[in-house]
Amino acid sequence: MRPAAGFSLRALGRNIRGVSAVEFALVLPFLVLIYLGGYQLSDAIAAQRKVTTTTRAIADLTSRYTTVTDNDLDTVLNASRQIMAPYSTSNANLTISQVSIDADGVGTVDWSRPLHGTALEVGSTFDVPTEIRQPNTSILVASMTYLYVPVVAGNLLGTIPMHEQIIMSPRASNSIPLAT
Repeated sequence: MRPAAGFSLRALGRNIRGVSAVEFALVLPFLVLIYLGGYQLSDAIAAQRKVTTTTRAIADLTSRYTTVTDNDLDTVLNASRQIMAPYSTSNANLTISQVSIDADGVGTVDWSRPLHGTALEVGSTFDVPTEIRQPNTSILVASMTYLYVPVVAGNLLGTIPMHEQIIMSPRASNSIPLAT
């Protein structure tokens, strides 16, 4: 039996005209996955950096006061919206608190103010890390928890919790009382 006009199996084996297209079709899904994965990873890293920057800024701004009011603290906490941009603070729980450390090294919450979260309970104990625990001092504790929603396949991956806590000393005084 003879193949149709000009067609033979041997000639088909030597024909390489479509090989590149077939290879590209096989590799394309992996290339797209690597590209989207790289984008998603860099966006998550950028969000984590924003969380760190925002937490640091909240502590730093508050540490410059000698006394604060609830309005002052709200202004400082609301500044987080500009710092976190383009990420929304609706997924963020921010808290700024002052902790006094007594002569025995026990930390007690003096005041606490949240944004989209729960404040630390005034009068409750706070576990101050040993390396910064100095008797008869006060510290500011800024903490932020952010639920990052991935841009690519957010429903598939779910949220990624990010957390940062920064402890600072008041700059202009030994403590920062909350004026009412």
